[in-house]
Amino acid sequence: MPRPARVEDPAATRAAEITHLPRPVYFRSYPIPNNHYVAQHQHGFVEFLYARKGGMRVEVDGRTLFVPVFHGIWIPQNTPHQVQASGDTQLESLYISPGKIALNHASCHVVVVSHFVREFIHHATTHVPAHYEETGPNGMLVTVLLHLLEKLPDAGFSLAWPASPAIMQVCRAIQAEPGHAHTIDEWAAHCGMSVRTFSRRFKKETGITFSEWKQKMRLLDAVILLKNNHSVTQVALDLGYSSIASFTYAFRQMFGVPPSRY
Repeated sequence: MPRPARVEDPAATRAAEITHLPRPVYFRSYPIPNNHYVAQHQHGFVEFLYARKGGMRVEVDGRTLFVPVFHGIWIPQNTPHQVQASGDTQLESLYISPGKIALNHASCHVVVVSHFVREFIHHATTHVPAHYEETGPNGMLVTVLLHLLEKLPDAGFSLAWPASPAIMQVCRAIQAEPGHAHTIDEWAAHCGMSVRTFSRRFKKETGITFSEWKQKMRLLDAVILLKNNHSVTQVALDLGYSSIASFTYAFRQMFGVPPSRY
């Protein structure tokens, strides 16, 4: 079944419009309902978006980065990005003055948030006031939290998007209905190209083949569904796999573990 059309979320959009931080680190928590999105925007500060519940897709620099529950994403200052919720999502975010932290990456990247850091973020989000004393106990807590966030390991959940409108339309259709067959013959004909020309252009624009892109989109979508407590059987069926075994094999090839253990 097609997924519902995206709906812009006003509350999340207002949160995205914050331009001034009351302290070098500002904690912000707000929900984004399933399939709602925050239109493209950017900040003059570093942003750490963390999904305590649900998940999200973040579009930036021609890529889509998948952020399942219990994962976070670093967004450097002045980086245009758009956020879409996957499931009912509860964000617990940190807005950080550029001089307060030194990122090792010049672009956005998704990290795995450990159980301890998850609870640390939740405690800070719910207990640290906006105008905390920087030299007091709350200021010390914030400093330790930033140090822990800097050490989180990269998850590698990114997918390159094409530049041309025709092939972008193909990728959007796959994202909207990942369980559909989406054959290369079908989409080559839709774009008015031969299969050979379509294949060549697709790989040139995304860096991988059509089948590899489709597979990766499905498996990254599977991570979000599994993290939101969907069964392995249901995820395999929803994403168009012919059997649980074929889904498990593909998942293990990409992530190194079966979906039941992920």
